Amino acid sequence: MDIAEELGVSTATVSNVIHGKTKKISDRTVQRVQELLEEKQYIPSMAGILLAQNDSRIIGVVVNDHEKYESHALEDYLIASSLNYLSAEIEKAGYFMMVKVTKKWNEIVRFASMWNMEGLVIMGFCGQDYKKLRSLMRIPFVVYDGYFREPGRLCNLAIDDYGGGFQMGNYFKETGHKRALCLADNNICMDMQRYLGFQTAMGKENVEFWQIPMTRERAGSFIGSIWKQ
Repeated sequence: MDIAEELGVSTATVSNVIHGKTKKISDRTVQRVQELLEEKQYIPSMAGILLAQNDSRIIGVVVNDHEKYESHALEDYLIASSLNYLSAEIEKAGYFMMVKVTKKWNEIVRFASMWNMEGLVIMGFCGQDYKKLRSLMRIPFVVYDGYFREPGRLCNLAIDDYGGGFQMGNYFKETGHKRALCLADNNICMDMQRYLGFQTAMGKENVEFWQIPMTRERAGSFIGSIWKQ
């Protein structure tokens, strides 16, 4: 390396300064290397630096590219808003955020390992997928708005779906509504809990549930055919 030769130091010393491993290097030598790197406008590979360090300071965020998003998962309001706040908090803590969108849970292990990540936030996968990941990965991860009957060793950040549904049903009832229709693209997990809470507040006999198709085109056709009736 030209820089090492010019300064009369080893290439290992220059490499260690570039990668932040300066504990065993004198302050004067570090300063000389940094000044020459700046003078020569040397731009190191950020990926290489992060991978060479014991602590990459990367937090990965993985979003399930579910069919209902029609390849636009990051445009979903909840996901976009979540990423916005996560980005701010991760940066505030001195870390970097890296986002991946995938339908395959087993790609998450390779993604985390490839970038030597320190942690993960995972959105939109199923309970069994999270449990498989927990058994395969050593790094910590947090499930964002998941659904589990028994979370076990998993950290799940979620809202009270049943309680939220109850509050909505109670509001409808208090404002004088007698009948209500709940529409959702599935009848399991969080959506079912919200429906059950709503139903409890309004009265079972006063609430009907319809399951609509997940994709926008099919959902539009479904709702249009009902409207004509």
